[in-house]
Amino acid sequence: MFLNSVVVLLILLYIPCLFGHLCLWQPMQRGNFSLNPPGSHDCYRKQSPCGGFNSSTSKQRTILEADSMYTVLFQQHLNHYYPGNPGQLDISFAVGLDPPEEDFRRLMVFDDYNPMNHNTQTNFSIRIQLPSEPCEFCVLRVRYLTNNPDEEDKGTTFHQCSDIQLKSTLKKVSRPSLNQIQPIKHENDPHDCCTSPSFRTQFTHRIPDIDYISSGLIYYDKPSQQMRVTLFSMNIRYDMWMNFTSGKQYYYNDNNKTCHLFGLDYWNDWCYGNTFNQSEDFQISNTSCLSGRSRYCNQWKNGDFFFQSTTTGCYPAALYRKSNNENTIYFNPKDGPFSPDIFQPNPICLKSSIVAHEHYRAIRKNKP
Repeated sequence: MFLNSVVVLLILLYIPCLFGHLCLWQPMQRGNFSLNPPGSHDCYRKQSPCGGFNSSTSKQRTILEADSMYTVLFQQHLNHYYPGNPGQLDISFAVGLDPPEEDFRRLMVFDDYNPMNHNTQTNFSIRIQLPSEPCEFCVLRVRYLTNNPDEEDKGTTFHQCSDIQLKSTLKKVSRPSLNQIQPIKHENDPHDCCTSPSFRTQFTHRIPDIDYISSGLIYYDKPSQQMRVTLFSMNIRYDMWMNFTSGKQYYYNDNNKTCHLFGLDYWNDWCYGNTFNQSEDFQISNTSCLSGRSRYCNQWKNGDFFFQSTTTGCYPAALYRKSNNENTIYFNPKDGPFSPDIFQPNPICLKSSIVAHEHYRAIRKNKP
């Protein structure tokens, strides 16, 4: 799922939905680096332009070739998708040891995507073309512009910077720029749809490049604004209870009987297409379903992501990526309603008092 290029610049972004953090893969990140525990404060950097960290905090300056194509690899660890105004991620560049915000120029911008599960680890592989002019001191930056009001404690954008040097190259190859800095235009389509307000579905998730596979069951209930995900991975069972009214999410590891409490973003209807602000463009109707369990599906696209829903009922059928064949297959949908017990967390979770992170909304409304 990671790379298919001659030269690779490795950047790993860690973006928990509950923190919106970004972390660059060591040793490129300015300052300290830690991906453990989830929501590491080494990744909580909102101050423009580089999260409050200057060049003196760098452990390494990476040497790259000017006017060359590179693949930027990063991970969105958890997702902040805001349906009211979907956000973006971008990659930008500036010359200088500590350039100001106005000196950064975008090399690439792409829409946030909706996985319908905040606890998501999504690896991106983004091609960029570096500037043609060499520079001894320059900065490559990745941002997550969430547009999410629940992140408004010190702004809604997260920054992470890496210090680089661009060296001139004698090898000049004429190639079209892949940088996409034009605003992305989306249009509605009559096929745009939403799922049943209450349903459950089984799923399998595969990432072929790292031989990863998981499976589980999702309960979705719009009337109560609750979801539950039961996940089986590497012989471990995980349960996630999400209550968007209280703004709380419990993450339970059945193997070691531990539970973590997080805050939640806003409720998000399970819909497809720009009619419902999903940043997904309709592609084709009545195509073969990737799952093979339903005969016909409609398909949407957002960048590298393809979404399929059943032609009848608009149930989720697949979420997949052509770049690495990663896929989530949904099958055996069943309409609710369901017993309230389904959404009742394990008693161990209810004893949790330490919140890994609370959003602005949670701080205002849920504090005693």
